[in-house]
Amino acid sequence: MAALGRLNNKVGLITGAARGIGAGIAQAMAEQGATLYLCDLNIDGASAVAKNIGATAVALNVTSEADWAALADRIKREHGRLDILVHNAGTEIVNSVEQQSSEDVRRVLSVNLEGPMSGCRIMLPLLSAAGKRGAWASVINISSVAALVGQSNLSAYSVSKAAIAHMSKVLAVEWANQGHAIRVNTIYPGCIRTPMLEDTVAGWVREGVFEEASAWDVMKNLCPMKRIGEVSDIAMGAVFLASDESKFMTGTSLTIDGGWMAS
Repeated sequence: MAALGRLNNKVGLITGAARGIGAGIAQAMAEQGATLYLCDLNIDGASAVAKNIGATAVALNVTSEADWAALADRIKREHGRLDILVHNAGTEIVNSVEQQSSEDVRRVLSVNLEGPMSGCRIMLPLLSAAGKRGAWASVINISSVAALVGQSNLSAYSVSKAAIAHMSKVLAVEWANQGHAIRVNTIYPGCIRTPMLEDTVAGWVREGVFEEASAWDVMKNLCPMKRIGEVSDIAMGAVFLASDESKFMTGTSLTIDGGWMAS
């Protein structure tokens, strides 16, 4: 007999699943029994992750309502519901306000905020159908500690991540008041060793800001635990929010940052 997983019989969708936090969440949820759609513009990367965990890879541009609608139609045909929706896809600009063009800012907001808003709207019937089965559906929005503290050269990214976190609160209240059995929560990751963070450190090294070891020390020293977080730290938080263990949580958040925001 197969082991009872925390997400058995749940159907989930994860954006930005080709690498980093998205891939980690996918692996953790698959291990807990979820049936998953792994979505990314990088379909080769998503396919590689999907192959390893027995999931389905889908090419998805989160800024395209047509892509979202096509995926919703597919999930409706194949399962008739969506129990878990993880908005993880994101992009950033690392430079000062005066160096950012309006086009740069619109691109960040489009991916990090408008994409999740479209996903929530278009997937609402499937999420609501899942909630009618007993256990509430779960939407998990991946924000960032950059939404909670001012950081130089991350204005567009920080604003977008603050906005998606507030969107969680609004939808949690709105949907519950409308009678939809859907929970909506946020995760704020701190310094997590992902390709995006590695790219940031590499940029510092190229620009002569830090040597590589010093750059990682700067990251570690941001939190009292004095270490860089692992993708699995975020992934297990997502599993908790997706599972029925968090059944009385909506409109709230998990800050997973090694104590950074407490210091």
